Amino acid sequence: MPYKSLSAPRRVESLDADVRGAAAIDNPGLVAMVSASPARLAVVPIGSGTNKTVNLSLGQGDEVAMLSRDVALVRSENEVWAVIDIHHRAKTERVASDVRSLRGHPLGGHALALTWDGNAIDLSVSGSEVEARPFVLRGNVKVADLGAVDTTVVVEVPGGLELRMHPGPTPEPGANGRVGLPAEAKKFDRLSSGTALHVLYKKGDSAACLVTQRGGRLATKMIDVGVPITCAAVSETSLVVGFADGRAALFDGATLDAAGSGPMTPTHALSLGARGEPTTMLITAKGSAWVWVGTSGGEVLRVSLPRK
Repeated sequence: MPYKSLSAPRRVESLDADVRGAAAIDNPGLVAMVSASPARLAVVPIGSGTNKTVNLSLGQGDEVAMLSRDVALVRSENEVWAVIDIHHRAKTERVASDVRSLRGHPLGGHALALTWDGNAIDLSVSGSEVEARPFVLRGNVKVADLGAVDTTVVVEVPGGLELRMHPGPTPEPGANGRVGLPAEAKKFDRLSSGTALHVLYKKGDSAACLVTQRGGRLATKMIDVGVPITCAAVSETSLVVGFADGRAALFDGATLDAAGSGPMTPTHALSLGARGEPTTMLITAKGSAWVWVGTSGGEVLRVSLPRK
């Protein structure tokens, strides 16, 4: 049953600084967000429970991943730091360097770091210890995202880009799906992946590239949402986008299928009523579906995503 609207935005935490990164872990249900400067980590229960905010002794926070209830990873510029024993006496340890991107697995246990030398690191947790295992990537990987089942990467190939899906928490196994991307997608540098829908976009651009998966087949489509995108997330066949004017918009599967060459009309849109613009976003769909938004004003918001 598709999502029908966005409703009831609620501020659940404030970091008082530009929120740069967001991550979630299904079990236990937690959402983490990290702010730039001062660097702070907020861990918010998806259901009931108490929020935890940690002041990080780092120059800045850029991206975050949750490995377990008590262990998170934070990318600060080119380094990745483990934040251990979050809910008690949190401490930080550097676990990787030369890193340009960090993505966590939604089931926990693993995170993927892309390095500036063109390779990658699998970061895993055993108890309170984080292990870093470097490995060689296939091809020049531009961006990556981790889903519950697959790792999705966008790779530069002769003549353009290709989206590839690999089973497991790293792109080391052979691809079980791949599709060439349109030439217009070359400028995009952000990827949000789901089971049936992927979106590749660039902050500040109203255009985006969709990749849909139906019956084991991947297909691509360029869309225009009409307003500059600041962040985006996918769930099932739906796309949710944050706009620079402080709104969030839902585009359901039928709306995306019907999109032509001109700007689309959202299935539903609302004002978040927050300080600043939305900067990072994710969707959790276990039980009730929620959109979690971090803003440039430091707020962490939760927006309801009811179904039809």
